[in-house]
Amino acid sequence: MGKFWKKVDDELLSSAEETMGFSREFSSLTNSFVIKKYDFSALEQIEDIKNELLNKKILIINAKDVLQNIDVTKLKRGIEDLKIFLRENGGSMARLGDQYLILTPNRLVKIAN
Repeated sequence: MGKFWKKVDDELLSSAEETMGFSREFSSLTNSFVIKKYDFSALEQIEDIKNELLNKKILIINAKDVLQNIDVTKLKRGIEDLKIFLRENGGSMARLGDQYLILTPNRLVKIAN
């Protein structure tokens, strides 16, 4: 019985990802993403949002404050700026209900409709 278990241990790969057929490079990429809630209350936060995305953060943005306090035309320009940034980096954006957005940092994380 000891030989049987020894043989199985020898045949196991070093991680669940490798056992399922994912490469080590792919596994390290997927392990480095973090989901973060972000309260968006001013247009000046656009650059900070971009920096968060560059640091592999998936952002769930609460836009309630900015929707109530910012001129719609300015807000549309800010959102368009984020869309351009996401397009250039392969990220994506979607709305979650009336006051939330989800932003993904690059092509490795996509939002399905």
